Amino acid sequence: MQPFPTLYVDLDIVRSNIARMASKAEKAGVEFRPHFKTHQSKAIGKIFREYGVSGITVSSIKMAEYFLNDGWGDITIAFPANVLAHDYYNNISKTASVKTLVISEEVVQKLDNKLDNELGLYIEIDPDYGRSGVPVSELERIKSLLNAIEGSDHCYPAGFYCHAGHTYKACSKDEVEKISREALQKLEALREHFPDLPICFGDTPSCSVLDDFGPATQISPGNFVFYDWMQVQIGSCSPNEIAVYMQCPVIETFSDRNQVLIHGGAVHFSKDSVQVDDYLSYGEPMLKYLSEETYVKSLSQEHGIIQCSPDVFSKLKVGETIQIFPIHSCLTADLMREYYTKDGQVLDHMNGKMGGS
Repeated sequence: MQPFPTLYVDLDIVRSNIARMASKAEKAGVEFRPHFKTHQSKAIGKIFREYGVSGITVSSIKMAEYFLNDGWGDITIAFPANVLAHDYYNNISKTASVKTLVISEEVVQKLDNKLDNELGLYIEIDPDYGRSGVPVSELERIKSLLNAIEGSDHCYPAGFYCHAGHTYKACSKDEVEKISREALQKLEALREHFPDLPICFGDTPSCSVLDDFGPATQISPGNFVFYDWMQVQIGSCSPNEIAVYMQCPVIETFSDRNQVLIHGGAVHFSKDSVQVDDYLSYGEPMLKYLSEETYVKSLSQEHGIIQCSPDVFSKLKVGETIQIFPIHSCLTADLMREYYTKDGQVLDHMNGKMGGS
């Protein structure tokens, strides 16, 4: 038993989640290009190879370098191209097929002037999510951007990349499906006007609830490898599909208010929360199944306060530990920087001591 907050991973559930998504992609006839931003682990990345994955997606140049060093040779950096990072693009593209995202002709031109090697550019499409990308309705702007890529010396069109992140605001499986299908319907215009270019689509809620991806030819979900309590609330998964949990020491108990102090705060979990009924939850104890009244009520830097039902409170003792599902596993994993398994292995994370930087 670790005396500090510890992130555990169940590799059987990880493998099951990967197998299910890979099978779904195969049945739908789309290429599976999973996003590795959630796990950021070479050890977990290797499991994907067992299911025929050869092309991956990452969220940063540093992450691309990390997985390049583990033999991945087809990498999409799903973040808008950074002109200042041209030396990094040049270095990675010496030995790998690298793609990234672009939103404007200005970036295409400035980047092209700095490149030594070939770089694939996805045009990032905004399906009315509002984060970044070219609005899907602006076809003339998309055509002009495509012409700029085709006219460059070092870039080529990799297709279109669309992240329907507004599914994370959904509260049910039916709502996720509605939002996802509306986003995919908007992408039909791209398939009609640019039939030869791939369309990469995929957030975990959409990819978890849909079986048909319409005009999309590639999917790139990431969080599904672990899932978390947010995904349960959204309707993407069931609790028994969550592959990670935090184990935190019980430090003190407060009988006057049925609360427990744990060592486990914002620097371990993040500050993400979800609305559950009439309260905000910053983490869901696995004892949650015994009581709807038990949840992580608040987090400060190192402290966590669990509000308990009387029954659950009576079972929690100082000097023991409690297991808690994170609200957002991507951020929790990034903060914890390593994983423990049931059999005592310690798995790497890109930002951890084992993974290097």
